[in-house]
Amino acid sequence: MKNQLSIAAVDRTVARHGWRPPTVADFAHATVQAFDQALANTGMALIKSNESGIHLLATAMIRPPVEVQSLKGTEGNYAKADSLYAGLVRARTGMASTADAVAFERPPVKGMRVDSISLAGREVHRATNGRAVLVDNRHAKAVIVGRAGNKDNPVAKAHVKEAVERYITPPAERGLLMPWNEHIRDAVMLALTWLYDENKRRQQAAQLEVAA
Repeated sequence: MKNQLSIAAVDRTVARHGWRPPTVADFAHATVQAFDQALANTGMALIKSNESGIHLLATAMIRPPVEVQSLKGTEGNYAKADSLYAGLVRARTGMASTADAVAFERPPVKGMRVDSISLAGREVHRATNGRAVLVDNRHAKAVIVGRAGNKDNPVAKAHVKEAVERYITPPAERGLLMPWNEHIRDAVMLALTWLYDENKRRQQAAQLEVAA
């Protein structure tokens, strides 16, 4: 499994030259499914990037049933993880099964919901047979929002919403009934970051090929 899709050179470039919102041309042409995973609420987004722009193909929320949500402690967490796995397997069918990549959030070292994100991430790993790739949340915010945020000046959900909707028209405005909330927008942010990084990787590979 690839552990990290962020490119250090990208972060250095952003810091050195200042940030600008990525344009459509900055994203690789590919289809990516992304999960903003947690035991209680996992947001899913399926994104396609091509010559005509960024397209939201599907969204979903994966939640355990009420009787599982009410379970507490370690046993409850394991039951929620089992329920999440079943939901993830369903989410990987149909159009999603042909995605070029699956991305999910790298668990933070500290902060809120670390155990939940880690346990849920293990289920994403398992449901994709180890093919899902981790994307660092702070890197994603730096690329898509313009800053990773800190304790004194955090990146709020409203900032992510504004940044993501620069590329994605909310489903309701298109007459679609797909869910659209903070968990799904975080998943979209991870997907966009994967596409951005993948474009940089392809450019680097092309440069190396020319130089060889």
